[in-house]
Amino acid sequence: MIRTLVSVVATAVISAACSLLVSPTPVAAAPAPTMTRAEIIARAESAVGTAYTWGRESWNPDTMAGAGPDCSGLILKCWEVPRMMLYQEEDGVNSSISPRYTTGEFLYNSGPWFSLSSRSQLLSGDIMVRHVNGAGHVVLYAEGDAWGYPIVYEAPCTGSNVRRASRYLNSEYQPRRRSYLTEAGLLLDNPTAKSTGGDDVGGNWTRSTSNPGYYGQNYQVRAATTATAWARWTPRIPAAGYYNVYIRWTDGWNRATNTKVTINTAWGQNVKYVNQRVNGGIWYHLGRYYMNAGYYPGSGSVAVHATGANGYVVADAAKFVRSP
Repeated sequence: MIRTLVSVVATAVISAACSLLVSPTPVAAAPAPTMTRAEIIARAESAVGTAYTWGRESWNPDTMAGAGPDCSGLILKCWEVPRMMLYQEEDGVNSSISPRYTTGEFLYNSGPWFSLSSRSQLLSGDIMVRHVNGAGHVVLYAEGDAWGYPIVYEAPCTGSNVRRASRYLNSEYQPRRRSYLTEAGLLLDNPTAKSTGGDDVGGNWTRSTSNPGYYGQNYQVRAATTATAWARWTPRIPAAGYYNVYIRWTDGWNRATNTKVTINTAWGQNVKYVNQRVNGGIWYHLGRYYMNAGYYPGSGSVAVHATGANGYVVADAAKFVRSP
């Protein structure tokens, strides 16, 4: 589905409507997992269409409906700060997440991020934040003229939905960049995979470090089941064309030898079966497929399935590499 880019009116009006009262007092910086820019953008895309909900940072990915985050919560989840957070995790403004960064902390660099000297340095996955007199707003930069009408992801205000929009941001908006970024192209780690048939929090697709060879901090694993259970990675494809698609897992004696993998492309779905008892710890090449530009789970994604498997199924990471 094509999403229309939206131009909005006076920055002061929307900033006032969406403002969060915060203390500008800096809090101790917390560690954060290494991420790619593609992961940040994929997370933001998956929130589009969900409803702005003050004090919230979670959403059900790719539904374009239901409760979503507020402006700071969108950045918390997309940036995985102050810690790795899956879509299904929700802490709330007054609960265990500590610290829960808001616009003041984003402006004053009170976490694992830093200032850029100019908006002209902005790259996808960076943010622009405004915080004046205890109120503010923050957006995630996607692309375009940072001084004009850049394309951003934002949770605007109560009564609106998370959106990808072209909008004007006045000079009060300051650029910030997350620390611990790796320039690895269209690479998505396991926390950025949407899962169904049980989520990490519920204890079905569970995080593990038991077997070596995983990418990032851990991998997710699911026991074989007859129920629907899959984990899917969907990047935002920058340009239409052919892409080599890879996935990664950790092998072991109890892994499935018949793990189903589906690759959704512009020309339909391709199905493959892989043996996860071997070839662990490498980028396993699934094939070369044509993808349309944009974010389309139904025609630009890859998923692994635990349904019908004869052993444990691992969802570790996926990679899409442009091919001539």
